[in-house]
Amino acid sequence: MIDGMGQPPRMKQLRFEPSEIAEMQNRLELLSAKVHAAKVAYLNRTPLDGKEISYEALTAVAKEYIEASYALQKAKFGSVKVKMSVAKLLR
Repeated sequence: MIDGMGQPPRMKQLRFEPSEIAEMQNRLELLSAKVHAAKVAYLNRTPLDGKEISYEALTAVAKEYIEASYALQKAKFGSVKVKMSVAKLLR
């Protein structure tokens, strides 16, 4: 789409406060620890938070981490720079 001056329209970039970005980074660190703990519990067949971890629960935790990572990347850089998959995250 071209505007009246022959230029493509500029994407409106969202602005986040540094405190919001820091909060997103803290959440990502928490989720990283949660993914690691869930992966270890799944591999050792030990309970986590009082219940055994299934593969579906493990992938749900990984997807939550990926969503948080994408949100942080969009907030900091305006787009997702590093794409992730559940399979690569659970290696």
